[in-house]
Formats: sequence, structure tokens, C-alpha cells
Amino acid sequence: MLSSNSSLPQNDFRASLKNEFETFLQTQEGRFNPDDCLSIDFHCHDHNSDIPDELWGRILRLPETWLKTKKLVNLLKKNGSDVVTVTNHNNARSCWDLKAKGVDVLVGSEFTCFFPEYDLFIHVLTYGFSPEQEVILNKKRQNIYDFLRYVAANDIPVIMPHPLYFYTRNEKIDLDLFEKLAVMFSRFEVLNGQRDLWQSVLTLNWVQSLTPEKILGYAKKHNLNPADFAVDPHKPKVLTGGSDDHTGIFAGQCGSRLYVENLQERLKTQTASELALEALKKGDVAPFGQVGENQKLNIALLDYFSQVATKIKDPGLFRIMLHRGSTWDKIGCFAVSNLLLEMQKHKKTMKFFSFVHEALQGKKPSKLLKWQVSKDYKFCIGQLEKIADSKKLGPETFTETVNHAIGDLFTNLNRLVASRIEKELQGNKGLNIDSFSMEEMTQKFEIPSQLTALFFGDGKRQDNMSNVRVEKMLDNLSFPILISLVLAGSTLASTRVLYQNRVLLNRFAEQIGKNKHANRALYLTDTLLDKNGVSNSLSGKLKEVQRANLPVDFLICHSSAEPAPHLHVVKPITEFELQKYGEQVIRIPDLMEIAKIFYEGGYDRIVCSTEGPMALVSMFIQQMFNVPSYFFMHTDWIDFIKHTTDLNQYGRDRIRRLMRALYNRYDGVFVLNSEHREWLIGHEMQLPEEKVLLTAHHTQPRDLGAHKISKSSIVPNATDDTPVLFIACRISKEKGILDLPDIVEKAKQSIPELKIVIAGSGPALDELKEALPDAVYLGWQNKKQLATLYLSLDLFVFPSRFDTFGNVILESFVHGMPTLAYNCKGPKDIIQHNKSGFLVDTTDEMAACIVTFFKDKSLRDAMSQQAILRAAEYQAEPIMHQFLSDLGLSLPLMYNNQKTVA
Repeated sequence: MLSSNSSLPQNDFRASLKNEFETFLQTQEGRFNPDDCLSIDFHCHDHNSDIPDELWGRILRLPETWLKTKKLVNLLKKNGSDVVTVTNHNNARSCWDLKAKGVDVLVGSEFTCFFPEYDLFIHVLTYGFSPEQEVILNKKRQNIYDFLRYVAANDIPVIMPHPLYFYTRNEKIDLDLFEKLAVMFSRFEVLNGQRDLWQSVLTLNWVQSLTPEKILGYAKKHNLNPADFAVDPHKPKVLTGGSDDHTGIFAGQCGSRLYVENLQERLKTQTASELALEALKKGDVAPFGQVGENQKLNIALLDYFSQVATKIKDPGLFRIMLHRGSTWDKIGCFAVSNLLLEMQKHKKTMKFFSFVHEALQGKKPSKLLKWQVSKDYKFCIGQLEKIADSKKLGPETFTETVNHAIGDLFTNLNRLVASRIEKELQGNKGLNIDSFSMEEMTQKFEIPSQLTALFFGDGKRQDNMSNVRVEKMLDNLSFPILISLVLAGSTLASTRVLYQNRVLLNRFAEQIGKNKHANRALYLTDTLLDKNGVSNSLSGKLKEVQRANLPVDFLICHSSAEPAPHLHVVKPITEFELQKYGEQVIRIPDLMEIAKIFYEGGYDRIVCSTEGPMALVSMFIQQMFNVPSYFFMHTDWIDFIKHTTDLNQYGRDRIRRLMRALYNRYDGVFVLNSEHREWLIGHEMQLPEEKVLLTAHHTQPRDLGAHKISKSSIVPNATDDTPVLFIACRISKEKGILDLPDIVEKAKQSIPELKIVIAGSGPALDELKEALPDAVYLGWQNKKQLATLYLSLDLFVFPSRFDTFGNVILESFVHGMPTLAYNCKGPKDIIQHNKSGFLVDTTDEMAACIVTFFKDKSLRDAMSQQAILRAAEYQAEPIMHQFLSDLGLSLPLMYNNQKTVA
């Protein structure tokens, strides 16, 4: 959990927002005598909000809520509302029905009005109109100016709800819009129970900054007359609150107190709704309640999705095809409707969704159900009981309990999925992934394009990758996977709704000069503490981040690592090892926990540096929070596959297309050499040139405890004059290590006494020992041991055509050891030919350069000095300066005026 990362600095951004808004609410609480106040929730909905503003809801024929009017009214009264109003979209049917039954109600509706010059829709809460006026209002709402002039002329009070939330896909909204809103509205909703603190505080500070001089200036600038909209620039704006409840969970918990002098006496002769309307017109309003970040909206959407799953009807293919919307909208709605309709055939899943809805309304599962359910799912019943019980403990406790339960359910369901997969595979005598060739996996592992085949199979014998009973395994996994999808979907959707206008929020904060979002990146990686070059370079980056306290925090998934400054650690749900494909441990992280860390940490961009599970997490975070996302490429996987698998060109092309789709999901892709960059922007990968950013790894400080030692202590029978080559890397074929026997044999023809020392381990070690038996094999060496070898031996040989950078080259340079490498990728950008080392194309040229190097002592001395000078060009500060700048992060003072390596 996040609390385990106590060594990380607390995020001040959200804490400051919370303190600021709580201070405002405390001030509002003391404005009026409570005995002279009516309580009202100005913003709530029931089943008559049956035509949603969201496009997907209209395509799928889904109402915004199924909540009955009677239930909403009872909840409002239970939560202390003295006056009832129901603000359904574009109609007051519920209000008219209540009035017909003799219920005192303030007639209201939330009209969707069109702003023509901005091509967007805004909502306007409207009160106290007649049935005849409702007809006119629905006609007038096609133009916001006509609508507001009409209500002003007829003394109909209006409120602008959630002023920073608009129904538009245009993120570049002209901020002049808010200048016009300041002229056209007297009342603004600054407390909306379904919005987060950032939007609420931004709205509050903007409204409170609207002086008469500003409003009059805006009116003149835009040729608007405030009087046309019943706006008095010299009167303070009226601030209101409402729950924006659609589900009957939060109605009445947020709202407004309306001050009416001599309230009790006046109630003897007038209705509460009449007095409420009077107070609203006067502006005697004080908002109350709590803003729940994304938590309340998450709960509301979970309840909504639970009902959608049980109530959705087939929208019809023609309806989807012919409805307004983009192709992707229609494909998305088609896929969602198919998934939900198939889910309805799964009785266990449907029952669970019903229980979720009931628990959110405060109803516990029956004791009989608890007794009947299998032990695998008893934790689900336990969480539902907690949710139902918390309903009685107050809104804050309820909200906290439900969101904690969602996280626990998601984690335990995914653990159940992992354990069942493992059990099923073991039941089939195990599934050894290493036993399959890459060609088998890429050719046989496919998703059918026909939906019925995907869900049920096509009745034909499938050519499966193994003897695993796929149908049985999917049946065992269907319930936990479907529930997990809904839990993750509600969390993603609730946060995405809040931040779909993130670009606007950032620009708005910049304009008002307050409440700017924290500028920090969360850096996800699947490897950091492993024995490989990627881990080594990332560890060096983390150390520099920690040293300079840069606005970046790393996050890894690991079972035993401990959190540290700028390092989050989450425990894996499960993990497994792939020996054949890099000896890499694959760890499956808890998606919800990482999302919580991102939110609470105040991050506003995401970086991922590995193509494993963290890549999927990064894409989820990007969609959830609508933030910029970046990928840092360390590995040329096409080259890796070519050297380590039997995959043919067709199979490699399939992998390449998959990678192209992955990298295109990011706003920027960092690469470590110019050759790789050209490949990415070339015809094979087709990434936009501006998205591919060239960077580099930086050197790490020398280990001052390492010293030069005699060659004889490393190589038996050697003297200090013995020419000794050195290589340190993973011993695998893609590293080119099987070129070494040929290189050494050819060089020995001119230098018979030549020796070679090899540090490292890997799958090709035995094959190399057989081909090069006279070499000295040291195995894996730590940093201090490597430093000693660099200082004591002569020439680093790097026969890899695979590496995108080559950290070992910089390591050798730092210690004054020149490097011999092929003229490609990373080495080509680092090594200066015939200066700090050699760049060649063939093994013959490698052997010739070795001979040249050892025949000329002055050349060796000069190259050693040039290697040290070249390493100095890869210092951390200029490289990290450029990296942070490319990420769009603010630069610390110490990093100003730095230049990156050429």
C-alpha cells in the first residue's frame, strides 16, 4: 500500500487544496444563523434523466439513472434537506409529478445549452419556471445567449454547475469563454459532490477573483451587456453547492443553506420552496458538504455499471451504425454491448452485480448466501458486508470504506485468477513456456475475429499451444475476470471524467495564477534490481534523481525490495521466470495500487522503460488520468528475437507491428542511439519524427575503493606486459560473444601471448567455454570488482551488434580503458574511431585493430586519455537536464544552463 512508502516526501499539492477548501467551508458555515436557514441539494437526478449527454450512453440507449423519484425524495429528507428539487436533464417531469401529488417542491431542471462560437455544450441549473416556460426554455437552449436573456427577462434564477466541466472533445477551449461566463452568470456551483478538489478550488478562486472592474472590462471586450443577463457587476457572485447525485447514494450530503430572515414565522404563511426561491434570487446562499476527490464518482459509476450490467438491452446493430459519432465510438459501443450482453448469460456474475448495488444502498448479503458461497469467494461477501455496514457510519466513512473495498476486491480477484491459472497448468503437468519456440507462440496464439468464437469457440478442434483445457480454464476465470474488469472500468471512467479536460485545467490554473498542478513524473519499470544492463542504467538514473531531488519518482514491482527516497515499491500479485528469454522475472503488479499512488502522489505524467506488464499499466494510467506518457527504449527486441529465437521474417514482422502499435500509444519515445531513431521514424515503424527523442545514459562515479592490481592476480602466468583483452556482459548469443573465438584466434597470429578475460554469466556460457577454452572466466562481477578489472587490463572488446547503448563502454572509458566495437547502434554514437577506441565492421577488422593497439604504446596511452575525456562528456547533469526538459518537467536550479552531450 502507499503507506509503506513513508520515505517518499508527502505531496503538498493535494494537501494545500484540501486545506484551502476546508477553510472556505468553515467560513460559509458561520455566515448565517442555522435557525434561519433552509437546506437544499440544488443538483440531483432521478430516472427522468433518461437521455444522457454522453454520446455512448445515447448510442447504447442507457438512461443516466434508474433511481425512482420517491426513493430520491426520501433520501433527501433523510439527509436533512428542508426543500426538495429534482434537476433532471432538459425536463422537470419529476417535479411536476411531485407537485401533482401535493408535495412541496422547487421546480428545477438542468438544461444543456449550446455555446455556438466554442462548439460546446454547457449545463445550466434553472429553477422556479412554469410548464409553459419549460417548453420555451427547451427551444431557447439551442443558443446560450437566447436562453440566458430569456431567464433574466422572466426573473428565473439560474446557476452554472461544474464550470470547468464541459461536454466537448476540444481540449483547446478558448479561455475567453470564462470571461463571457463572468458577465453572463451571477451564480456558480463551487461545490459539486462528484468533482474533485482541484476543479472545486480552481472554480472557487476564479469566482472570488471576479472584481467589478474585471467583469465590466470583460463586458466591454466581448460587447456584452451584464444587465441583459440580470448580472450586477458590483455584487459578489453567489456560490452554491449540490451533490450531482444520480444513484441515490449521495443525495443531500452536499448542498446549500438558504438564509431566510424570520424563517419560522414565514413558514406559517409560505411554502419552503417559495422561500428557497426567494433566497436564491437574493443570493443568500452558503454551500456545505464535502468534495470526495474521485472517490464519490468512482462509487457512483460502480453502482451505475452494476445496474447497466443487469439492465442493458441490445441496442441494435443498425442503431449503432447509423448513430452520430466517430467510427471508434461505434466500435467501442459495439464491443461494450456485446461484452455486457454475454455477461448477462453468466448468472453468478449477474448476482454479484445485484449484491454490489444493494450493498451500496446499505443492504447486506443474506446469511444464507454467505453460507452457500464457495470459500474462494467468501472475501467478496466480506467486503460487501463492510460496504453495507459503513452506510450507517456517515458519508466520509462510507466513501473511504467503499474505495478501500474496491481495491481489496480487485487485488484478491486477480490473485485468484493467477492461482487458478497456475493450478490449471499444473493439472496439465504444467505449461513450460520455455518449451515453446517463439515461432509456435506467435503463430498459434491468436484471437479470433468472430465474437462467438472468442467467447464460446466454434465447435471445431483448436490447434492449441498445449494440452491445457482452455475452455475449462476460461470458465473458471470468467467470474473473477469480469468483476475485475468492471472494478477497473469504474475506477478508470470516474477519474477520466474528471480529467478529460486536463489541458484546460492546466491552462486555467496558469491564467489565474493559483492552484497549478504539481509537475512530477512517475517512472515505471519492470527491472531495476536485476543483473542486467538495463537495471544498471536505471539504477544510475535513480541515484541521480535522489542526489539532485529531481521531480521524478520510480516505481517497481518487487517482492523483497524496500521503498527509498524517490522509489515506490509494490508487491507483485504473482511472478514467474522466463529462463529462455533473458532469465527475466516477470512480475504482475497491482494496477489499482499503482493508480492510487499516481493520484495521491500528485503526478501529472508517466514514463515507462520496459515492454513488460508495466507498459500495460502505463497505458491504463495515461487513459485514466489523461496525462502525457513517454516510453524509454532500452532494448532492440527485433534484433534480440532474431539472434535468440527461430522466428522467421513473417513472425518478426508480426512482433514489429505489435511494437509499433505500442510505441504509437505514447506522446514521446526516448531512444539511445541515432541508428535506432532512424529506424523508428522510417518506413518500418513510421513514428512521427517529433515524437522520437534522442537521449543517452550518463556515467556513474568511479568506485574510489577500486585500485589497479597486477595482471597475474587475474590471469595465471601473466606479467604486467602481457596484452589482455576484457569483456563484461551477459553471455548470450545476441551479445555477439560467439564472435570472440574467431577474433582472438586471428589476433593471436600476430600476438601469440594475447589473453582474454570474460566477466558475466548467461545461457551461452558453456558454448563459449567450449569454443574459447583458454579464456579466463570470472562469472558475475560487482561494481567494485569490475572497476578493478577496468583499471588493470588493457582493451575492452564489445562484439555486440544488438545493444542500443552500451553502458559497459562508458564504464570502461571512466577508468581509462579504450573500447573496440562494431560500427553500429550505441557504440557508433559513443566511440570516436581511432581516438577513444575503434569502430569496425568485421571480425577481421577487430583482430587487426587489436594488433594495432598492442603494437603502439603511445597509441594506447593516448586512447586511454581520450576515453577519460569522452566519458566526461556523458555527465549526469546535462543528460538529465535534457531528459527532464523533453518530459516537460520544471528544471531545478542546479540544472539550468546545462548542455547535453552531442
